[in-house]
Amino acid sequence: MGDFKEVAGRIAASIFEKMKHEGGVSVDKIPQIVAESFPEEGGEVNCYPGVPSFHCFEIAFFVSLCSPPYRKGRGHLTCRQAMEKIVQHMQGACYAKTHVAVLFTDNWDAPAFDEWRDNLLQIVGQHHIEIYLFLGKTVSEITL
Repeated sequence: MGDFKEVAGRIAASIFEKMKHEGGVSVDKIPQIVAESFPEEGGEVNCYPGVPSFHCFEIAFFVSLCSPPYRKGRGHLTCRQAMEKIVQHMQGACYAKTHVAVLFTDNWDAPAFDEWRDNLLQIVGQHHIEIYLFLGKTVSEITL
């Protein structure tokens, strides 16, 4: 595991800088932060929240900003909503097309994980999921 730890660190650093200089991150900035932090795919990844797309890519990023210092404006996903989006994306709309899901959150929701555990573990049995919790510029991987 940990294939995306470096990317998670770059996302955390970018969010931290926006928090300090812009008072947080608005939803419309998240796809840009992900694309700049993960240039390997040339921006061809799915990103939640983000611009709606009818295309399914190999990798999908799910960003949950719940803490007031990090988020700015409305439309951010809670950790629970992000987990639900992972399940909908990986077992539904992009089944057998997206093989990697990366969840990046500032607020781990244990009750939501308990609710979605079976689905997430089923996805892990066929694909790859990484989850990162961040505080400031620091990221920690949560293993399933």
